[in-house]
Amino acid sequence: MSLYDIVLGIIFFSQIGVGVLGNSLLLCFYVFTLFSSHRSRLLDPILVQLTLTNTIVLLSQGYPLVNFYLGSVYSLGSLGCKMVFYFQRMSRGLAVCTTCLLSIVQAVTISPSSSRLAKHKVRVLKLISPSCLLCWIFNMIIEVNVPFHITGSKRINSSHTGGFEVLYCYWEKVLKGKIILPFLRDILCVGGMVWASSYIIVLLYRHQRKIQHIHRTSRSQKTSPEIRATQTILLLLSIFVSAYCISCGFTLYKVYGTHSGDWLVVVSTFTALCFPTISPFLLIHRDTQIFSSCCASWQKPSLHS
Repeated sequence: MSLYDIVLGIIFFSQIGVGVLGNSLLLCFYVFTLFSSHRSRLLDPILVQLTLTNTIVLLSQGYPLVNFYLGSVYSLGSLGCKMVFYFQRMSRGLAVCTTCLLSIVQAVTISPSSSRLAKHKVRVLKLISPSCLLCWIFNMIIEVNVPFHITGSKRINSSHTGGFEVLYCYWEKVLKGKIILPFLRDILCVGGMVWASSYIIVLLYRHQRKIQHIHRTSRSQKTSPEIRATQTILLLLSIFVSAYCISCGFTLYKVYGTHSGDWLVVVSTFTALCFPTISPFLLIHRDTQIFSSCCASWQKPSLHS
């Protein structure tokens, strides 16, 4: 085991550990808030699903690399590769759909009453939970063919041809027709994020112009919780789209490049794991209602004693 392998293994192990800790902490906050106040906010089901998805992404994409660099290179085997890649693809699609759903719901939520989106606000808010469930079902179905094209590493079976190796597993050549649905899903979801983000930015700009004169005459510069939440979601979307595009670029170069090395898999995976690692801490830092609910619940027993 070389120093290069040890360093990369420690990097991915640290990234997974920090990310799983952050998502677990955020999930505990949401559950604690729900049981303590007996109510949930509109976006909580989507955010809970996002934390679960982030955890699956971190474990399915990060653990194999940690195992590759710090453990046994071939310990996954053919069955392990099939399971790992299925969860990788499914969780990746689920993350795209969930983030898109989050952006669209937030755009509808903050839309003014005079806009066209306001007419569908009640209907959209009622469909949040069914939409979350549909995201799971849809992504589990369209990625069901992935295990049939994944097998053990080429370093074990040198007869593999027509595909490409992903360090610890081998991806056999896939017909273009079988990737049309995932490709269309990604295009539609990323397009929905861009549209929702642009719409939200326009609304925030108009809102800022309307209250600008109030800020000039008042010493209070506090941002409302709604605007703060919207800014947080915009920041999440920008991080997700940036990491997604960079990761896809490296992945495509790995697939179609003539002189692609193993470092492309490392950089692509590290970039893809940045969002699920950063997003829970960003939400915890920006969501003041989480801490206020927790503090209020902790103070209740002392008030009655």
